[in-house]
Amino acid sequence: MSSLAPVLITVYDRLDCLQNAIASLKTNNECNKTDLYIVSDYAYQEEHKKIISQIREYIKNIKGFQKVEGIFWDHNKGSFNSAQDAMKYLFSKYDKVIFFEDDILVSNRFLEYMNNALEFYKDDQRIISIASHRHHKIKIPKEYPYDVFLLKIYSPWGSAIWKDRYESIDWELKDVDSFLKDKEQIKAFNNISTHMLPILLDMLNKKKKYGDAIICYNMLKSKRYTLFPIEPLSVNRGHDGRGEHCVEDIELQNQVLAMDFYPSLTKNLPYDTTIGKMHHKVFYSFRRDFLEPFLKKIYLYRPLRFLKKQIEKIIFPRKKFWKSY
Repeated sequence: MSSLAPVLITVYDRLDCLQNAIASLKTNNECNKTDLYIVSDYAYQEEHKKIISQIREYIKNIKGFQKVEGIFWDHNKGSFNSAQDAMKYLFSKYDKVIFFEDDILVSNRFLEYMNNALEFYKDDQRIISIASHRHHKIKIPKEYPYDVFLLKIYSPWGSAIWKDRYESIDWELKDVDSFLKDKEQIKAFNNISTHMLPILLDMLNKKKKYGDAIICYNMLKSKRYTLFPIEPLSVNRGHDGRGEHCVEDIELQNQVLAMDFYPSLTKNLPYDTTIGKMHHKVFYSFRRDFLEPFLKKIYLYRPLRFLKKQIEKIIFPRKKFWKSY
């Protein structure tokens, strides 16, 4: 078995994205010493069967790695269960895993960084995962002295995690009801990033599971961090309107990879509050986080929303407005 972490990639019906992801991964010198696993979920619609068959045939013919194994489900599991069952399979064989979805591109030093960081920080229990992406709106201060930083949030756009950290996650959110009644805990969650609570509530209301929301919730409860590089060693190309959870975003879609960049790793890395606040600001929404709560507090939210719908019906009589929440 390779001493390097295996790589797991998830895919559904985007053959072109997967091909681009594999091409980017092959720019890494460590490929021929790396085990590659690709999990392919089964079709949930009849018209998807053809492309999924083509994707699986492509996976069977991938070369350039120490080992390539396709994990092909014979029924549709959905994105969360497909990925989680594949992770469980890998953790029955390995004690660490590098993971990303098919719409991610990685730099030529991605594997070097991920593997070295997994080894370097394996005994630092403050750190739950290693991330390779850095949001383009986070501007690292010039006086910041390190090549890596900590955030109290998980990033799935290129991630690495140890078996012990993964198995410590409460995927069932057993105490979430008491959490939602605790104003101090809610405030602490919102202080990290205001977009995570709405995602968590949406997940609970729809009785679905979103891996990043569950991990972020667990990070808050266990007071853990994710390690990030100051330059992006992976970028997301799923903001073209085809991704399951990604809206169209030109800036993110065109974010440039930091090729040839390798971050120096630092022991006992301190949490930087300036970068933490910057991350919070990136995901802050005036409408969602201030205006709507304020209108609800003074009992004007529903009347104004009703009035807005009536005006829309008058101005756009032929357009059907769907209830969004």
